[in-house]
This record gives sequence, C-alpha cells and structure tokens, in this order.
Amino acid sequence: MAFDRKQDLPEEVRDIIFSEEIYQANDSLFQKFHLDRKQIEFILNLLDAVYLQRIEPLELPQKLEEISRAEYISLRDLAMDIATSILWPLQDHLGSVDRLILRLGGKIPKLKPIRKRVFQKKIFPGQATGTIEKITEEYDDFKTLRLSSRKIIDKDGKAVSPTVDNWLKDYVHFLGAGFHNALDRAKYLAKSPNVLPLSPAEKESIRYLVIAYDDKVEMDFLLDGALLKVSEPVQSEGQLKNEQAIDVNQIVENFKKKLLSLESSILPEDFILSEAENDPKKVRNILWNALGLQDKEKTTSCLKLLIKRKNLDLMLKEDVRFLNILKRFVNIRYGGKYDGDLDNWLNKNLDKLIVRRLFLEMVLVEKLRLDSQEAMLWAFYLSNLVAGAGQIVYLDEDDGQLKWREVQVNGENISWVDNL
Repeated sequence: MAFDRKQDLPEEVRDIIFSEEIYQANDSLFQKFHLDRKQIEFILNLLDAVYLQRIEPLELPQKLEEISRAEYISLRDLAMDIATSILWPLQDHLGSVDRLILRLGGKIPKLKPIRKRVFQKKIFPGQATGTIEKITEEYDDFKTLRLSSRKIIDKDGKAVSPTVDNWLKDYVHFLGAGFHNALDRAKYLAKSPNVLPLSPAEKESIRYLVIAYDDKVEMDFLLDGALLKVSEPVQSEGQLKNEQAIDVNQIVENFKKKLLSLESSILPEDFILSEAENDPKKVRNILWNALGLQDKEKTTSCLKLLIKRKNLDLMLKEDVRFLNILKRFVNIRYGGKYDGDLDNWLNKNLDKLIVRRLFLEMVLVEKLRLDSQEAMLWAFYLSNLVAGAGQIVYLDEDDGQLKWREVQVNGENISWVDNL
C-alpha cells in the first residue's frame, strides 16, 4: 500500500528515515556530487516519494534524469550511492532495493533487517499515573480502553470503538498532525462532532487526554467500570503547600546560578576558531559534526560564537544542510498544518526570531535530546547574547518553569501566538 505522509509510515521505518545515519548519508551524497540547492530539493522530494511508495526503487534511475544540470552528474553513480547508503536499510519496507543495486552493477550489502518494536504484554491494572507514551509502553491493552460510552465516527465515516487510540486519531485528523496549542484544543473540544454529544465527565477525560498527548505531561488514568477516566494527578498537601510557597525572587536567583553554570561549560571562542582555521564559515562544519555526535559542549559553543557574531541567520539562509533539517523538523513538528514553501517563507520572513526559536528547539530538544528545562535554559542564554534580540522562552511565575513562546501555523504563515 502507498502511504500519504511520512508520519503514517510504521514507526520502525520512520526511525530509520529520520536517523542521524540517514542525515549524514544525505549530507555526504550532496557534498560528493557537489549538488546545488535546487538539485538537493529534487533529491529529497524524490526520496520522499520512494519512502511513501509512490514510486518504485527501480524507477529511481529514470527519475534522476529529470534533475537539473543532469549532464554534469554521473547519474549511475548517484543512483548507486542513493540505493546503497540511503535506501538499502529500508529493503524490508521497500522490497526491491536489492534488484536496483544489481541492475546498477553493484553488490548486495549485508542486510540489517528492520526490527519492529517489542511491547510488554501487560494488562492495564485499573489505575496508573504517567505520560501516554509511558503507559502505552507498559500496558499492551492501554490504547484499546474505551473513553466514552458511544461509538465515534472515524475519518472514513465508519463507526468505531471509542478507544484511546481512536480518540487520538480523531483529534489528529480534526486538527492535523504536529504541534497543537491550547487554542487548538479548545477548538477541537468545542467543534468536533464526536465530542459534542459526550457527557461533561467524558469531555473532561478527552480534554485531559489531548493535553497529555500534546504536552507530554503525566495524567491519572483510572478504569471506572468499562470506561477509562483521565484527570490531573492528585497532589498531596505537601505538594500544594510547596506550590503556594513559590518565591519568585528565589526562582530568579536560582535561574541566575544556572545561567552562570552554563557559561562556565562553554568552550573558549579561540578554541572553536582555531579548529575552524579562523574562518567563521567553517564553524558551520564544526557545528554540523557536533550535532551528529550529540556533542553538547561543542554544539552550544559553536552556537554562541555564531549568534554573537550575528552569523546564525545567514547560516540558516545559505547552508542547505541546516535548512533541510530545519524544514524536516517543521514538517514533523507541525505535521500537515504548514501548506507553504518553507524556502520562500524563510527568504521573505522579516521576523528572524521565529526562525531562531524553531532552530534552537530543533537543536536542543531533537538533536541533543536535552530535558525540557535544560533545553529552555540554553535557549534563554543563547537568545540573550545579543541585546534586544527578543525572547523565545519565558519564565512562568505560576509554576517557576521556563516555557517556549508558542508559535502557530496558518496555511503558509508561521507566527507567534502571543505578542511579548
């Protein structure tokens, strides 16, 4: 079967497509054949079509003939490199990569089969607290538990069981895949045909379910008879007293200490420039390699240097490596909600702060895999290196936590939700 989007692909297939190994293989390919931006875009779109099984791997050589300036490229070598370094790990999914390699005159590498995820075969015990991801991993039947008494209508117009899985599918279908904010959730709860007939208690369960899904926060899950109830975790008296006693001044003092700790972990600027042979543009290569190795110290040091010298915005416009992983991040983070040409938006967009915010979230959260508060602390530090650059995170005085400024997608436009 053909898939509509990469988000619909099996999880084990997505893990390979979005892995660092594939990113590095793409980068090596682009450098080896000296591809320009237009050619890189063509290759990436062609690969997406293969991943989604809209075209067969065997059609690759013929499709490559349509690339711009094809007469200056060894198309056979290009096809062979794509087949062996990018498509071969997906042989189990695509099915004919081996025949493509043989047709091009190559040798079949040893296959590393795609390994499906193994879930624990445990039954939901009746009550649990945790994130949706954690509970799903622990209990094999969790997604089959019912949240409401009436069946719901799926995207194909069929009446289906009101399970956790089907409710989440309905939510994603209604709003689109990717990031959703509080306004999106309110729209779903107020207008979804499946939500409208629910009882107040069932609506509350759905509300907390989608909050847990979007924000990846813990909730209480309680099986009450045949239905699963979702609610905020019950806090102890001690926790409530601690929350009521939040001291803003103390929060700020702790915040300052943490910032000083970050500053002390940064490598000297001379160290980075020495490795870059005193060429600021070569800092981009050091940053790229550091990201691939998940080297937090070197990555943050490169970012500091680029931001202080006001070279980050230029890098994101000129360097297709970073532009491409940023585009992939936006497409994954916001799913099918962004309808425009991201290249065009980046070139015309006057609010560079939004681009920096998206890029830093991608680097700190997705690439370096820092926990939420450390990532936002770094984002605050880096975004304030230049006076008046603007804020991309803020301190929530209600809970003493740093939070990202929210952005929203409307068609071809990406904008702030707030106006800080």
